[in-house]
Amino acid sequence: MRCWFALACLILLPLPSLAGPQDAWTVDPKASSLSFSVAQVGSIVSGRFPTWTGEIVLDPASLASARIDIKIDTRPASTNNRDVDSLMKGPNFLDVQKFPEARFVATSISGSGDRYEARGKLTIRDVTRDAILPFTLAITDDPAQPGRVRATARGRIILKRLDYGVGQNEWAATGQVANEVTVDLNVVAGRSK
Repeated sequence: MRCWFALACLILLPLPSLAGPQDAWTVDPKASSLSFSVAQVGSIVSGRFPTWTGEIVLDPASLASARIDIKIDTRPASTNNRDVDSLMKGPNFLDVQKFPEARFVATSISGSGDRYEARGKLTIRDVTRDAILPFTLAITDDPAQPGRVRATARGRIILKRLDYGVGQNEWAATGQVANEVTVDLNVVAGRSK
């Protein structure tokens, strides 16, 4: 009788969580970056979004179960130029007071080896459009932390700012600021094996 009771308790008690391939990756914000560049009156203006978070579940052997959800805080975006930053954050461009967050949510991920593609929805200024993010992925053992793996993903997407309403009034023309904006993503993340 005691054996059956002990067995029933073992079955009903929750087991400790074991790390597996579908565990979420923890993004290393110090090693990761999200930057952008755009042509402005013949010169290239570059900047970055220093504050963003990502929920990433990705195992190359099980892409159907993968999830990517990146949230970008637009308010601290910076080009290191006070005038450009003020214009970029203002109501004619990102309007960070009204739209403090941009977001990319993957709906499917495909690929193999080290080359992948995330298809999903990108939202900027509350305008949501389909977007495709090609990226490379390398997963290795983490030499600094035994029992953990480290992933490095690098991707680039070229957006048309006017598709998202970034460029209102006189800035809807592309004579001073180009329509195409290049966004580069470098994600370094870790998890248990």
